[in-house]
Amino acid sequence: MSQSEGPIAITPDGQLRGATEENIDGQSFLKFLGIRYGKPPVENLRFRPPQPVDPWEGVKEATNVGNSSISRDEMTFKIEGDEDCLYLNVYTHQLPGKSAKLRPVMFYIHGGGFVWGSSRPGIHGPKFLMTKDVVLVTINYRLGILGFLSVDGTDVTGNMGLKDQNLALKWVQRNIASFNGDPNNVTIFGESAGSAAVHAHVLSPASKGLFHKAILQSGTALNFWFWGSKNNARYIVELLGKSAGTEEEALDILKQTPALEIYNAQEKLKDLTQSNVVRPISPVVEPPGKTAFLTEYPRDIIKNGTYNQVPIVFGYTDREGYILDFMLAWLKEKRKPLELEKALPFELNVKPGSEELKKVVALVGQFYSEKKYDDYDIISDSWFLAGIIEAAEKHLATSKDPVYLYRMSICSNLNYFKAKTRPLDSPGASHADDLGYLWHMEVTPTFEPGSLEDRYMRIFVELWTNFAQFGNPTVDGSLGVSWRPLERKKELQVLDIGQPLEVKPIPESDRINLWRQIYKSNFLQ
Repeated sequence: MSQSEGPIAITPDGQLRGATEENIDGQSFLKFLGIRYGKPPVENLRFRPPQPVDPWEGVKEATNVGNSSISRDEMTFKIEGDEDCLYLNVYTHQLPGKSAKLRPVMFYIHGGGFVWGSSRPGIHGPKFLMTKDVVLVTINYRLGILGFLSVDGTDVTGNMGLKDQNLALKWVQRNIASFNGDPNNVTIFGESAGSAAVHAHVLSPASKGLFHKAILQSGTALNFWFWGSKNNARYIVELLGKSAGTEEEALDILKQTPALEIYNAQEKLKDLTQSNVVRPISPVVEPPGKTAFLTEYPRDIIKNGTYNQVPIVFGYTDREGYILDFMLAWLKEKRKPLELEKALPFELNVKPGSEELKKVVALVGQFYSEKKYDDYDIISDSWFLAGIIEAAEKHLATSKDPVYLYRMSICSNLNYFKAKTRPLDSPGASHADDLGYLWHMEVTPTFEPGSLEDRYMRIFVELWTNFAQFGNPTVDGSLGVSWRPLERKKELQVLDIGQPLEVKPIPESDRINLWRQIYKSNFLQ
């Protein structure tokens, strides 16, 4: 089929010409790439909430990937992207017809610490998920300072990247039926920072009614790294080699500075490996206003039950902390012995050099040493598991809908992030290794039908798409295991996606109990 003969989707905004592709089983599906969902957030729209696109005449080509936000590509480490980055991709098996039933929609938010990442098919390729009859949407959104600058007393209140995602969800509500997707059955899912962003949509009244289920892979709004600092403009201006007397003056400078220069200054921050300080770039709590996305603290929202009540899946990998080595390679830094003082989350609110800090450090050090756990376990727990399990427990207490919990421990040649830094025959799965089982990447190895890689790719895909369609990941029993929602006042159970696939108590429960103890001794009580 030539480009001029590609499938045409007729949307409320205008016509889009796509192309065809084959999934991992050789079955064809349709793809529409680089669809603009918001006006370019440049010039007077820089640092402002996104604006929807205007309708157009004629047929627009949707066969090339749209720009990502300026960042380093997670595969090549090269700086890619552009400030004009509000694009999404849609994958579907068929366009509407007389007998076409609307299909479940899966809306994916990529991770990358809110400072890198993209939805490009070389990283988030649809060949695995499109073995199932769903409509898949992947998006780009503003990252770094362009997406998360926050200046008190101005109209730049922060969270532009989250507001971009919100606009993309509104685009789905308006347009997805044109691709045979059901706007009344939308599942949002994401990994790492994308997972925490999914949680933010669960918590935000701005996203009410835009989705109906949520899957959170290794990240929540209760993880310390979700939070950024306000009034970060002067800090960035200083890194540009300039000076400003006030945050407002710094904001004016940043509005006039080329986007690439802002990114180059932002790279000097290197904020991703230190836990004991607030990140300079990330979401914030905004003052109330028409464009505000998050105006209350997540723990308060969850406790009060005033979030968007939908079925939720929470999950983690058994060796999340392995990602530290990948990040150090990305930052071109050498691995050093772990300093516990810097590995503790800033939100514990313990002052440097204080007796309280010494007590916490001693407690953590003694526990992990006696139990023969290692530095990666400390990182796994303090960076990820403590916040993930707390979020699952708190939602369980106030949710009207099912709450599920999984643990990924499978390791095969699809564990890309682990394989970058250590032998695959070592036990466990790194943070982000789940991506290799849901997304076909440019680095995905060839594997045979029936192989370990093939079996567990299909397990992941079936669990995720079952949940999207039915709200129950093991609805038909085909996987030989019944993954039931968590139950109040009972021991937490996980579906361990490993060998074997089984439901069991949380293996890390002793470590989780330690972090419960630490958090309860501080202001989070």
